[in-house]
Amino acid sequence: MENAPRTPDFTPAGVLAGGGDAVVGLEAATATLRAIYKPGSPKAEAAGLHVVSGFDEALQHAIAVSAPVRIRSAGGSAVRDAAWWSRWLAGARDASLAVCDAYWCLWPAQSTVGMDSLRHRLAASVVEALKWAACDRFSPDETLWARLGKLFSDSPDANASVIGGDVPGVGREYLRAVAYYSANLDQVELNMAIALSHLIDLSLPFLALTRKPDGGPQYVVSPSRGAIPVRRVGEGDGDELHFAPWAADELLAGFELALEGGQIPKVLGDLPAEELRPALRHLRAQWSTSPPVRHRRRFTQDADVLVARGFPACLAVVRGEPLPVPRAWKVLDFSRSGLYVLADSDPTRAWPDIGELLGVHFADGDGWQLGIVRRLRMWPNHAGLGIELLAWKPRLAVVDDGEFAVEGILCDAPEKGGVVRFLTLANAPQLAEPLFLREPAAVIRLRPLERLAQVAGYRLVAYQVQ
Repeated sequence: MENAPRTPDFTPAGVLAGGGDAVVGLEAATATLRAIYKPGSPKAEAAGLHVVSGFDEALQHAIAVSAPVRIRSAGGSAVRDAAWWSRWLAGARDASLAVCDAYWCLWPAQSTVGMDSLRHRLAASVVEALKWAACDRFSPDETLWARLGKLFSDSPDANASVIGGDVPGVGREYLRAVAYYSANLDQVELNMAIALSHLIDLSLPFLALTRKPDGGPQYVVSPSRGAIPVRRVGEGDGDELHFAPWAADELLAGFELALEGGQIPKVLGDLPAEELRPALRHLRAQWSTSPPVRHRRRFTQDADVLVARGFPACLAVVRGEPLPVPRAWKVLDFSRSGLYVLADSDPTRAWPDIGELLGVHFADGDGWQLGIVRRLRMWPNHAGLGIELLAWKPRLAVVDDGEFAVEGILCDAPEKGGVVRFLTLANAPQLAEPLFLREPAAVIRLRPLERLAQVAGYRLVAYQVQ
């Protein structure tokens, strides 16, 4: 029969298919799990482990085949904009947490499988929820770390002197969670976070949690207290575990060497080399015995600031025009190179993302400073922003090549032989040499050096003053 109506597919895979739209599928899966798995609900008891485990397996597949970069290619995909990928990431985060909560709703209720198997499934789901929350810039979830700590403390792995990543079990899942945390997934773009996650999974057999410190500064965690990992040097109490990633460096160095030779090892799948290279550099730096540290002293602050978001707003305030959309946030600490800002609300109902340009004006200060968001961590009602200062005294400027003139923001005072950075709209015309910086009292010749950043909304270029 032609054009016969299709029977709706209410299986986990069918729900997650979303009629061909991965975001719809992720959101539908979350809604379905939330409706079924509520503590004490007869629906949860009736659905039991079978339904949630089905969603768990189908979710891993749905995320893998719809991700912006994929370990295994699944054919071509439709071109999506940034807003769609933002929804996709939120969908992956929410669905992963819904699976975790559904498992927890059943724990320690009766099941058709052994308690150890259920404990392992639940631990893995907690780690997935932590991973996707970090990728979406959310703060570490204390409830999830407490759940994972309890699962670990109740498992045989809790008595081991060394927890290795080469033996399946709750201990390996706990190690995986600490490894994801150590990589600072919330500080990188989504594509790189996916590449990092795969590299961490491949590195697991070479990672360990030990009872004694080993090497330089290490992440330390206390499972019995359900604590979030912290980086520290030296010994603590006997309950703590120390993250030891050093043995993985030979593996990661080998991957880097292969990429330099134009080869992608098969275990890296179909991830593109341009995503793998920065991910490998980032992970090796984080797992070094001398990890990246702040070199500038930070000072506590409690100051009110006005904030402008994006290049057009920053250009307006540097011109002396009123702030287009008012935002009043707080600076909690500062250094010579940056600020930590606490944002408690935003008229756009979206927080600034990493790479975004911000203007900052202290309520008791003069003029505006410009910075770029380098860190973002979100809580339910506020966000913390790590801002790298770009310009302390920005000013308007025009650069032209005799045919086109581009207005923008000069970040540095021009000095002969020195370098100045110039901010313009991302879609501003490309200028040809010779170039000139025109100021009220002078015309200065410039030589282009390099493009320092090209982000949605703005372009940052470096010029040498001649």
